[in-house]
Amino acid sequence: MEGVMVMLLLAAAAVLLLLLPLLLPPLPPPPSLLLLVPVVLLLALLSLAFLPNRDVVVYGQQPAADQFFFRQ
Repeated sequence: MEGVMVMLLLAAAAVLLLLLPLLLPPLPPPPSLLLLVPVVLLLALLSLAFLPNRDVVVYGQQPAADQFFFRQ
């Protein structure tokens, strides 16, 4: 019974997403600076994902003596 309710809820959401743009008046475009927000978020996530951390540990090598102390 729970799965049926979830499917009905998803179907209702899909119907609303199809019908609401037809019923509501068109909205003005957002400010152009606001359009850069998704691009900045994407670049931040990509840099976090692919840029190496400066404290990378290479397995199989002995750590240097200065790696045991906190950097300031």
